[in-house]
Amino acid sequence: MSTVTALPATAQPTGVRLRDVTKTFRRRRRAGRTALDGVSLDVAPGEFLCLLGPSGCGKSTLLNILAGFTPADSGEVLVGGEPVRGPGPDRGVLFQTPTLFPWLTTWQNVLYGPKARGAHTPEVEREAAALLETVGLADARDAYPHELSGGMRHRAAFARVLINRPRVLLMDEPFGALDAITRATMQRFLLELWQEHRTTIVFVTHDVEEATLLGDRVAVLSGPPGGTKAVIDIDLPRPRSYDDTETLAFVQAKRRIREVLES
Repeated sequence: MSTVTALPATAQPTGVRLRDVTKTFRRRRRAGRTALDGVSLDVAPGEFLCLLGPSGCGKSTLLNILAGFTPADSGEVLVGGEPVRGPGPDRGVLFQTPTLFPWLTTWQNVLYGPKARGAHTPEVEREAAALLETVGLADARDAYPHELSGGMRHRAAFARVLINRPRVLLMDEPFGALDAITRATMQRFLLELWQEHRTTIVFVTHDVEEATLLGDRVAVLSGPPGGTKAVIDIDLPRPRSYDDTETLAFVQAKRRIREVLES
């Protein structure tokens, strides 16, 4: 995989603000399930924030609210100072399962967003070529998703999101289904990408080590229902690499997160 410096310039990162966000899913003939109960968080422009918490604490629900896929019942949800009223190109979303159209090639998948917006230009094609070079898929531009490995599909999904120059990346356990080696490769790629472009990232994970390695801060949610339990600063220097996971500072940061999770 080549260096991320080949990427086109991204949009100016923006901040995220959540205040007293609640969400209850109604059930016919049964009591509703409250997923989020008064979550408040701030994410600074260019910050890498990891969301961590037990299963069912509403991490994915919170990400879907930020993406505009699910409306909050109450509270304030702002991206770039503007209320979130639905999906938008300012927010790129990556899921555990890469969202690629199976009938389109890698190249066509990457260009799908610009074409749908009427923004398909020769300059965008040059940016798409640069992105595929960056994520190591230049030789797979004519391949279909079923012809790609799991890691390659994830990288294609990255390129498909990044071509839209999002101001915020929302990532819902994007590496959770990958094998250990591929997962480590994608974590390294994401660290390089963020180091180069400082896009605002909100990253959901169940993995304490992954959160410690990637995040500037780790927001621990309680629950269910989900509430803001603690926000922990990860005081480790940047840029980071897997060598950092063997340091005393890294081990201490993981211990702090685990203590909060278990308290």
